[in-house]
Amino acid sequence: MTNILSLSLRDLSTRALGQRVRHRRDDPAIPLCVKLEGAVLRTGTTAELALALLRRQPWMLPAMLTWLFKDRAEFRDRVVEHAVFEPASLPYRRPFLAFLRREAASGREIFLVTRARPEVARAIANHLGLFSDVIEIAHDETGEAIARTLCARFGSGDFDYAGGGHADIPVWRTARRSVIVAPSTQLLKNQMWNSQTADVLCPDDRVSGRYIDALHPGRWIKNLLIFIPLLDAANRNSAHFVVSAYLAFCAYCLIASAGYVANDLVDLRADRRHAVKHRRVFATARLSIPRGLLLFLGLAATGFGISFFLSPLLAGWMTVYLALSLSYSLWLKKTLILDILALTALTMHRILTGFIIAATVPPFWLLLFGGFFFFGLAMLARYGELKSSRFSGSRRATRASAYRPGDQDILASFGLAGGYLSAAILALYAITPDAQAAFRTPQALWLLCPLLLYWVSRVWIFARRGRVPEDPVQFALKDPASLYVALASTGIFLVAAFVRLPLGPFI
Repeated sequence: MTNILSLSLRDLSTRALGQRVRHRRDDPAIPLCVKLEGAVLRTGTTAELALALLRRQPWMLPAMLTWLFKDRAEFRDRVVEHAVFEPASLPYRRPFLAFLRREAASGREIFLVTRARPEVARAIANHLGLFSDVIEIAHDETGEAIARTLCARFGSGDFDYAGGGHADIPVWRTARRSVIVAPSTQLLKNQMWNSQTADVLCPDDRVSGRYIDALHPGRWIKNLLIFIPLLDAANRNSAHFVVSAYLAFCAYCLIASAGYVANDLVDLRADRRHAVKHRRVFATARLSIPRGLLLFLGLAATGFGISFFLSPLLAGWMTVYLALSLSYSLWLKKTLILDILALTALTMHRILTGFIIAATVPPFWLLLFGGFFFFGLAMLARYGELKSSRFSGSRRATRASAYRPGDQDILASFGLAGGYLSAAILALYAITPDAQAAFRTPQALWLLCPLLLYWVSRVWIFARRGRVPEDPVQFALKDPASLYVALASTGIFLVAAFVRLPLGPFI
């Protein structure tokens, strides 16, 4: 052992080259060493445990930051001590595990190489049941040190090694055969592969567009509510308002996406058990937790920078939105009814933002209509989530943890009441002096009421049948009937706003 440790990496690589010639490729007597982080797992155990601890005990954040800045090893140890570890919830590479099972079935010994704490590594090894032993390495050991450790135990060129990053190159140089898991393009271009053969597994594991997927751009359509003040001719004719509203829209998209990233990180474990959400970038670990945190900070900083450029007041108002969004992700979504009110408030925040930019007071009737309508949509979203969890048989894998299957009827009644009240408010608004001042033919707004009643009734029937997902806006964008209703409603609204119809003999 001492002689091997005293050799240089070049000498160990040269010895391994001779062993590659001697050993047959499929020799089951050659042990297979597998790296946990990046090969077996798509993510790191420390990041997973830290996020689990923060999700269960958010008040630990200051202490966690203190541990992190003090020493990374202490951070890892303290997080392991306080967090609740569930090996079954980790994002494993399923195709690679299938490969390991085939190797284990052939009688081959497989060793798990990891920087994780012993209790964490043993828990994962026991959960998978594939490994003969766990080889522990220090958290700060380089690839060359790992290569020396494995050579000291098995001999240079007397083991195969499975890894997935540039840090594993020194180990591959001293192994008999290399197994590259989910390699990057830069890794495959390394000159080492000119003189060494390797097996490539999970080659399509690095999916492009993962950052875009993390932003949830399909939800940005709700941010168009900022432009409601453009219905006022004075605002339409103000270039300052138009430019400010556009910049505020961009800032809102960034800050809202920061909230979506935080929410996906908080919901990580539940999303992995969900029938649909398990495909999200953080649930599948296509985007790592540290990169997600950096993405959150970058989006929030850029969004607040734009907001502060427009107005310090607007920046403070956007802070309220992000604080409410984070509170919803951490606490409010686990509470009965308060989660619905929080979702409604987050949507109404967009409407109020537009009027803050316009420096005008929002109409009372608009707030009343929007409050009830979006309350109904929030109920519909929660109902759809509870319905889908009933079909999947896992209520825990949802945000609707405060609700029971028997609550579906009461949620539907609340949601229908909100939608119907919004139609009644719209009908009453059409005969008010405010409507007379804002529209040329306010009575035309009455035509919107049957359309609204039709859409609300139809979407709730579809929700009852389990055809409406947890985001009713996404359902409406894909549903032809909903698009026709939206198109007809837009036409009626434009007629009411800009065309004076001779309704005197009829009304």
